[in-house]
Amino acid sequence: MKKHSVNIQLKPTLRKAAAEPFPSNGSQGDPPAAAKPSDPVPCQCKLRNLTSRLLYEAQLSLPVSWLNLTSREVLERTHPNLPVNMYDEVVDVKWCQLLPTLNVIKWQNTYYQTVRVLRDTLYLLYSAFLDNRIATDVRPCIRILAYSKNTNPTAPWCRIWFNTTGPPAVSRVIRIDYLDWQPRSDDRHMTFLLTCRIPKASSHLTPVAVSIVSRPCEKYVKNLLKVVGSMERNASTALVKPIKNEKSSPVWNAAVCGPALSYYHEDVSIRLVEWLELLRASGFARVFLYETDVHPNIQKVLRYYEAEGFVGVTKFAYLVNDPILRKLWALIEHSKVLGMENLYFTDCVLRHMHEYRFLARLNLDEMPMLPNHDSFPLWLNDQLLQNSNRNGSGENLPPSYDLRWYYHHGDLGTPISSASLPEYLKFLRQSKRTVMDIYPTNYNPTYDMDFVTGVFSNDVAVCASGKCRRESLQCPRDVAYLGLFTKTCGEACRKPGSTVEVSALLKYKDKVSKAVAKVLKDLRLVV
Repeated sequence: MKKHSVNIQLKPTLRKAAAEPFPSNGSQGDPPAAAKPSDPVPCQCKLRNLTSRLLYEAQLSLPVSWLNLTSREVLERTHPNLPVNMYDEVVDVKWCQLLPTLNVIKWQNTYYQTVRVLRDTLYLLYSAFLDNRIATDVRPCIRILAYSKNTNPTAPWCRIWFNTTGPPAVSRVIRIDYLDWQPRSDDRHMTFLLTCRIPKASSHLTPVAVSIVSRPCEKYVKNLLKVVGSMERNASTALVKPIKNEKSSPVWNAAVCGPALSYYHEDVSIRLVEWLELLRASGFARVFLYETDVHPNIQKVLRYYEAEGFVGVTKFAYLVNDPILRKLWALIEHSKVLGMENLYFTDCVLRHMHEYRFLARLNLDEMPMLPNHDSFPLWLNDQLLQNSNRNGSGENLPPSYDLRWYYHHGDLGTPISSASLPEYLKFLRQSKRTVMDIYPTNYNPTYDMDFVTGVFSNDVAVCASGKCRRESLQCPRDVAYLGLFTKTCGEACRKPGSTVEVSALLKYKDKVSKAVAKVLKDLRLVV
C-alpha cells in the first residue's frame, strides 16, 4: 500500500459571470483546478423565536454525572459535527427560519448527517473545517468530509452560517476530491472532500456552521455541521516554548493523529498506556484518537489522559456499527475498511491544523525510532533546516516527512539491556529488529499542514491548492525509522545476523516505566 502558516493575507480572486460545471478529481491523474463561480445573492431570513427554547436549555444543561460534565460540554468535546455552541443562551436569541434546529437534523449511525442532492447523490456528512491557509487557492473556504457510494457525486451548495439570525451566505461546491488510493466503486462508501468558497462579502467573518443543500434557498433542510477552525493558527500550541541557553531547541511542536480505536473484545489498555507515555517522552505535544465501541479498560485510559490534557478524543462510527459484527465485517471486507479510514485520517489533520503545523500518522503498534536525536521535534527541526537550505524557499518544502519501516517482531527475544523491565512494557523490551526489508517501500508520514488538505492512510492525497508541488521526503533509515512492534518472524530471524539491537527507546526507559506504573496503579488495571 503506497503512502505518499496560517497568516492572514486576503487576496482578490477572479470571478466568472456564471457557475461552471464542478468537477471531481479522478482516481488517477491530477486534481482539477478550482472553478470560481460568481457569488449568489444571500437567502432572505424571517426571524422567529426558537421553538421549545426552554426545553433546549434544560436538556443541554443536564449533568452527565459519571463524566462530571454537562450534556453541552460532552457534545462540545467529543461530537464531530454538532454546532451545540449555536444553542447557547437561546432564550433571548432570534432564529432564522432557514436554520435547522437540533430536533430536525437527520442522523445515521449517530454521527453522520444525511442529505440527498437532486435525488442522485446521497452524502453522509461527518465534519466541516474553515481553511484560510496561504497555500489555499480559494481562501477562505470551507472543507467538508463525507461518504458517498456515488462514483461521481453531484456538487451541492453550501449555506454558510455566521450566527443564528442570518442571512446565510451561499456558495456552490467548487471542488470534490476523492480521497483514496483504490479505484472508485459504487459497492462501498467512498471518502470525498467537498470545498466551497466563502463569498467575498463575508470573507472577513468566521463561520460557525454550514448546511449542504441542493438549491441555495431551499426550505426544510435537515443538516447543520459545526465549522471547526479559525482564521489563523494558534502559535501557543504550534510553537515550542524556547528553552534558555538551548541553541538547538526545535521551533515547531508535533502532535500525533492516531487510529479509530475499535478494540471491543481485546483489552489493549496497558499497551495503550505505554504507547502514550513513549510518545510523550519522545516530545510529542498531544495525541489525537478516534473512539468507537471499546473495552471498558480502554475507556478508562482515554478518560484519564483526556482529563490530563495529553489526549484528545473524537467520536467515530463505522457504518457497520454493531461492535460484535464489526470485526467480522472488517476481516472479510477489508478494502471497504481501508476506504472508510481515510475519512477520519483526513478529519484529524484538518481538525487540528489550526493548533499544530506538523501531525504524525501513527498506529498503536508503531513508534518513531530516533537513534541520533533526543526527541521527535529535534529530528523534525533538522529535516526542516536541511530542506529549507536545499530548496531555498519555504514554498518548496515537501508536504510530508516520511519514516520507513523496520519490524520489531514479538518473537525476537529480549536483550540483556532491557530484560529487567516489566513484561508489560512491550515496546521497551522489544529492542531487537529484523535486518531484512519485509516491506521496503512502506512508510508513515508526518504531515506539514501548511500544505496538506486530504490524506490516505499513509500518504498525501491532495494539497491546499490541489496537486502537491513537491514529493514527500523520505528520511534515511540510518538517521531515523518507524518501528513496527507487531507479528512474529519465525525461523527466518533465528539465523545468525538476522537481527540487530536498537536502543533508541531505552533512553526514555526510566521516565516511561515510572509513568506507566503510576497510571496502571491509578486506574487499577490488572498487570
